Amino acid sequence: MHFYPSEQNPVKQLYGDLNLSKIMPKELKGRAILAVTNDASININNEVLICLSGETVVYEAVDDIVSDDSNDRLTFPVEFLNSLTPTGMPSYKLNLKPGCIIMLLRNLAPTKGLCNGTRLIVTKLQCNITEAKRIGSENDEKYFIPRIPLIPSESNMPFKFKRKQFPVRLTYDN
Repeated sequence: MHFYPSEQNPVKQLYGDLNLSKIMPKELKGRAILAVTNDASININNEVLICLSGETVVYEAVDDIVSDDSNDRLTFPVEFLNSLTPTGMPSYKLNLKPGCIIMLLRNLAPTKGLCNGTRLIVTKLQCNITEAKRIGSENDEKYFIPRIPLIPSESNMPFKFKRKQFPVRLTYDN
């Protein structure tokens, strides 16, 4: 005999009983949606973001080929680079709202606890700075996360590219 949940939407199944617009970080402990692919993860996290109140702010990255060969720029146009989201990199279009939960993708200030994998709650969104509080922090210290240039560390692509974006991603999945 197989048991299937009555709700087939994993976002509603896991977060449906929570008022996501007034969510407390401790309510999210132990709740995660496992995603097999990067694209599935991005879709799940964006679906949860829609449930949060407030205006979505969309940040578009600046992508560029890292090459001395001018033919590489013709072979791999910016529009193609924009479509890529290698593992460990933020999306070209990053959708955020105040109150959403993000995870750092790079070590920014290890001595302050801002390391790859650190989870934060966004408190304020600006053009080139995201203000956030660390989840589980004893104090209410706010951190400023800048847009930085990122180059994928491991890639099976025949070229290198650089993306200037916030080094974060939404993290309602695992």
